Amino acid sequence: MALDIFSLQDYVVIITGAGGAIGGATAEVLAEAGAKVVLSDLNGDAAQAKADEITKATGQETLALKTDVTDEAQLQELVDATLNKFGKITALVNNVGWGEYTPLWGVDTDYMVKSYILNTVSSYNLTKLCMPHLKKQPNASVTFSGSMVGVTPSPEFISYSNAKAALVNMVRSMAAMSGPEVRCNTIVIGSVDNGAATLDAGYDEAMLKRLADAFVMKRRGLPRDIAHAFNYLISPAASWVTGIELRVDGGGSYKSKMPTSDD
Repeated sequence: MALDIFSLQDYVVIITGAGGAIGGATAEVLAEAGAKVVLSDLNGDAAQAKADEITKATGQETLALKTDVTDEAQLQELVDATLNKFGKITALVNNVGWGEYTPLWGVDTDYMVKSYILNTVSSYNLTKLCMPHLKKQPNASVTFSGSMVGVTPSPEFISYSNAKAALVNMVRSMAAMSGPEVRCNTIVIGSVDNGAATLDAGYDEAMLKRLADAFVMKRRGLPRDIAHAFNYLISPAASWVTGIELRVDGGGSYKSKMPTSDD
């Protein structure tokens, strides 16, 4: 009985960035919980490969689409294709996001704006398109991938940090206006092992080891750690949860403020 409240049986869930590590793991976990998942990604081949893998493993119907989330016409196509295939939308996971190392004073207006469009505005636009359909479903929700860089000083990732900070407050506003029909929440994600994507963002192995050693849990996150949090926030178990930032970050970093023999 307790496990049933985490079931997503008969849910239809759109997941953006589903060709990547976190998005792909989220699609897997939600399908395992009973959902029909729509995998959207700029890399259409990666989305299709993951969709085929999920269908083979779970028997669940899937739909994969190549989508540039910064193109509003393609977002509409994503919504239309989902409705044509499954007839409804129960939940949306706005997972797309990207940020790389940039010197604090080395960003121009164009770069800053493009980061905001990708990381914040795109999820606003897709949520707006989905909202009329979400309102028709019980326990409908929209969940967003936030980041610890959006809630802590992060001068090394200034444009990405700014965009993710804006995302947090945007979701709070959505939650305030969408309840009780549609719940809106953010997962504030710590350092997760995204494979090559992490290295592409400007990290090296030494940096990643320092991060892992600093965490309370003494490891970086796995994509499935985040996916299980999405499962919770979408499920009936979270039916009274909206407008929150759920931190999934291995306990964050901790250093004693007391003097030690090394000081």
